[in-house]
Amino acid sequence: MAGTDVVTLGDFIEQESQDFEGSLAFTIKADYIKREKLWKSKDLAAEFLGNFWRHILDVESIKATLQFVCAELMENAVYHSVKSEYMIVIQLCFKTDELMVYVKNSAGTEHMEEFKKFAGTVLAEKDLQKLFIQRMKEVKQTGSKKSQVGLITLIKDRGAKLSWKLEQHPDLTVVTTLARISLQGKVA
Repeated sequence: MAGTDVVTLGDFIEQESQDFEGSLAFTIKADYIKREKLWKSKDLAAEFLGNFWRHILDVESIKATLQFVCAELMENAVYHSVKSEYMIVIQLCFKTDELMVYVKNSAGTEHMEEFKKFAGTVLAEKDLQKLFIQRMKEVKQTGSKKSQVGLITLIKDRGAKLSWKLEQHPDLTVVTTLARISLQGKVA
């Protein structure tokens, strides 16, 4: 069996390298969240996670951002999972100054070069509003359903810092997305 190639995009921080104040994980097989029920499932899970951390941190303002981040990342994880028996893991980790949202799923290796290019563009772009509009125009012109504007919105409107770890195996790529949400000035 060939070795695993690991690529990181952005400022990815391994969970094991951190000393967290707390952590909460949600793990489910990809095939248990049916795509036709995805919207309701992801919204319910995101609402639970947002409410949980709002109460733990006693910060009302974090709820909407956290719900949006969790819903978007969960939707992407379910949508792009290629192995129905593969576990999707959503883990929220709390440090004094930030929440770190890790989402792990399986994805098709054949799409990774395109994703790396997109992620590089998003991470390097200074004018995210311009990129957002450009992506929306491309979607309208091509009729594609894959706009990727959700990830842009996480950074542009929600202030999340995104990064990824891609573990490329022969039959799939394990993608771990990290969204870091600052709590500076928010924790009472």
